[in-house]
Amino acid sequence: MKLKVAILLAVLMLVLVGCNQRLLEAGDLIYEAPEELTGEWQRAEYPEGSQFLLIDEQEVELWANKVRGLEDFEFDYGSAVYVGLGERPTGGYGIQINQIRREDDILIVVVKARGPAPTDMVTQAITYPHDLVQLEEEEVAGVKQVIFIDQEGEKIKLQKL
Repeated sequence: MKLKVAILLAVLMLVLVGCNQRLLEAGDLIYEAPEELTGEWQRAEYPEGSQFLLIDEQEVELWANKVRGLEDFEFDYGSAVYVGLGERPTGGYGIQINQIRREDDILIVVVKARGPAPTDMVTQAITYPHDLVQLEEEEVAGVKQVIFIDQEGEKIKLQKL
């Protein structure tokens, strides 16, 4: 009986890992970060106040007063993907859009966040870590949802348009 349960759990884990891996490799790559953010995320979840958004040119004024990094942002074309950790009490935090992929009418945004370890020396200043990637109009035309995932393929947020 224990063997059957162990086999069932192993198969379930393989299925879950396979689903997560599929999201990481799905669709066509339309953006890749020039450098990868280094460091480890020290939390199991993203903090309250984190934001994951696809913003088009008409919405930029609405969001400009609500998220850091958009105050002086000017759209050249299309839309932008925004990720932010909100207000953090110290330095040592970071967030990056590693990849954006498109599969049919879905954008898949791979995000990496980093937080300070308890032993890290950090600045004692309020910070607002964020990243913003502008996309061309044809890259987002017809998109109906955006799935934000971490580097292991775990879903962070689903935004329906």
